[in-house]
Amino acid sequence: MAEILNIVSHSEDDTRMIAQKMAPLFHAGDVIVLDGDLGAGKTCFVKGFTEGFHSEDVVNSPTFSIANFYRAAQQLDILHIDLYRIETVDEFNDLGLFDYFDSSVVLIEWGNKFAGLFESCLLVSFQINDDNIRALKFECYGDKHTAKMNEIKKILKGDSLC
Repeated sequence: MAEILNIVSHSEDDTRMIAQKMAPLFHAGDVIVLDGDLGAGKTCFVKGFTEGFHSEDVVNSPTFSIANFYRAAQQLDILHIDLYRIETVDEFNDLGLFDYFDSSVVLIEWGNKFAGLFESCLLVSFQINDDNIRALKFECYGDKHTAKMNEIKKILKGDSLC
């Protein structure tokens, strides 16, 4: 059974701050799958996440390029993948991106359709509740990420828990 945490974000700044606070918990080999409709805040979350690693790289949605790498201050790569246009497991495998998973923290937009490929991952689902209000649901799958859930809860304590 996946452990679940629900948070309400009241603005883009909130979404970025949530991601920024939790980013230091993640290391190379960790996978975060981001799920939600267009404009729900997935890329905004990635921007905050890279800020949490003190990256100075500009974060853009890789909808057309499929993947972007961002360099973190700790000499760590953050791999940002957008699978919106990828429809099959074979297409995903053919991208060759799995070669970088062990040496990068990986954030995957539209990755829920392939979440079963990952032995362990954090799934962050974004639901649009209003113009700026988003419900974020965090679900940890696998031992590696389940162990992080208590730390995530501690770090986000005081944020808009629901």
